[in-house]
Amino acid sequence: MKRVGLTAAFLLAATAAAAAANTHISASPSAATCGGSLWRLMTLSDPGRVRVRLTPSATTIEAIAKRRNPGHVPRTRRTDFQRHAWEVVAQVTNFRLERGGIRLVLYDHNSYMNAVIPTPNCLSTRTRARAQIVGVWKQFGSDCARARTDWQSLGAIVYVQGVGFWSLRQQGLRGAASNGAELHPVTGLRIVTGC
Repeated sequence: MKRVGLTAAFLLAATAAAAAANTHISASPSAATCGGSLWRLMTLSDPGRVRVRLTPSATTIEAIAKRRNPGHVPRTRRTDFQRHAWEVVAQVTNFRLERGGIRLVLYDHNSYMNAVIPTPNCLSTRTRARAQIVGVWKQFGSDCARARTDWQSLGAIVYVQGVGFWSLRQQGLRGAASNGAELHPVTGLRIVTGC
């Protein structure tokens, strides 16, 4: 009887371990669930992440929007913009939840730019500043609002810190900079007012 009990306990433990392993594999970040082929750049988990200076440099949305677009979307961190964290003060005019994170539309002095807070499920064990990114995700959800897939208005004034990222120049995307510059991932958020 003891042998049957031990065998059953062993099989139960093995089944639970297999289920946990399958859950981990299916919950792993991927291009399909986290924003496409550049998701590692978007989540600061790419090989070039170690070359990023995470202490943010103060700048403006207007200054970022004047940067020269590299011509096509870089698949590696080859530009100075991508190797730095930046801080801007801006109004968050709109936001929405999309595949891979919360997209914020930032506005300041007639200039717009997008910034994205990656969903924690898209951060891998290789992600730099993982705790800070998760903290921003939680802070935005608790202090401002829970994001939905439709655009929501906000009007909050914030300091946003994030790593430079070049996206496609998308004329139809709400609040996108004309040169395709974004802050992606957002690594810090300080709310001044409006949430």
